[in-house]
Amino acid sequence: MSVPKVFKTSVNLPEVTVTALEALAKKRGKSMSQIIRDAIATETFLQETSDSGGKVLIKDKDETLRQLLVR
Repeated sequence: MSVPKVFKTSVNLPEVTVTALEALAKKRGKSMSQIIRDAIATETFLQETSDSGGKVLIKDKDETLRQLLVR
């Protein structure tokens, strides 16, 4: 199995975003880098689903369905 090439990048994030990122990483037991990779994978899935004419639905705890709109 080949190891994918890894690139290092930097981004400028507001403090509130970094705080949220740190909290997610701690809650999930992952690195902040992995949380960002997961977010990009999720965003890619949402965009591809939308582009192909699909819909993403969210079921609330009261069983109400809502559609997530991807822009």
